[in-house]
Amino acid sequence: MSGIAIVMMALFILIIWGGFILAVINLTRHPDDTSGELADAPHAANEVLAAHEEQ
Repeated sequence: MSGIAIVMMALFILIIWGGFILAVINLTRHPDDTSGELADAPHAANEVLAAHEEQ
């Protein structure tokens, strides 16, 4: 491989793994349970949703 190809490969490996690491850090700071449209809404609790499935 040429030098340019190695530099490009290293650059994109850093971009991909960097994005993965940033996504993991973001998820640990803002878990799925408290993010999104429903967040901590009382009507979106696990117990309420499970009760709706049983009907």
